[in-house]
Amino acid sequence: MRKGRGRFGPGGEGGRFFGRGDIKFVLLELLQERPMHGYEMIKALEEKTGGFYTPSPGSIYPTLQMLEDSGMVTSTSVEGKKVYTITDAGRATLAERQVTQEGFGVPPWMHGHGHGHGFRAPKAEMQALRSEVAETARLLVIAGRMSLQDPEKLTRLHTIIERTRSELNTLIYGDASQQNQQAQPEQPPAE
Repeated sequence: MRKGRGRFGPGGEGGRFFGRGDIKFVLLELLQERPMHGYEMIKALEEKTGGFYTPSPGSIYPTLQMLEDSGMVTSTSVEGKKVYTITDAGRATLAERQVTQEGFGVPPWMHGHGHGHGFRAPKAEMQALRSEVAETARLLVIAGRMSLQDPEKLTRLHTIIERTRSELNTLIYGDASQQNQQAQPEQPPAE
């Protein structure tokens, strides 16, 4: 599994797991639970997403610095580690976000079962989904190798992949994404 940018994020966001700018709200959510240092937040996000997403330090620490600069978090040094705490301004920003965009930009599997109670996925469901994704990826690799020598199998594999991609786009973005795809002819690669 690729670390850093989650590979299961919205395709329109350049492979991001969260929408543009949403990581700051996720970090504020974490800090509502308790003060943490950056590595703890990385591990907490990995755990809460059932292993689907492990943010890179390069995405966490600059965001924490921006949150500190804007007064939404404070930091103190504890045993040589910078520990972050949410401020009243950070809580107010989160509350405003929850009112205006109830969960917008946060992947559905990160929402809790209650309203406004953080984002925790059912662990067993996430593990089962992760296993299915891994098995599907393994089968795609095997099918790809087998198809290299057989044009008919290669054509079938392309059809399966295109259909799956199309269905995932529809699941994520609705029917409008398919209409946009059909309206845009494939461009030949630039030479």
